[in-house]
Amino acid sequence: MNASELSKLQALPVSEKLLLVDALWQSIGESMKEPKVSEAEKRELDSRWARFERDPSRALTLEQFRALVKAKRG
Repeated sequence: MNASELSKLQALPVSEKLLLVDALWQSIGESMKEPKVSEAEKRELDSRWARFERDPSRALTLEQFRALVKAKRG
């Protein structure tokens, strides 16, 4: 995209820019492929889910998780 094309896009009304953004976003989503998950990763996820189902009280709430991440980041 050259500067002239960019200027034309920037000059569009907001409603048209939003339509363009939506079209671009949808095209990105359509072109993205699902990530490959290895058998080892699937087994690990299954194992973690089984541990959670055995004892859901061990799971963190979203707030607890955020606090833990924040504490580890410093």
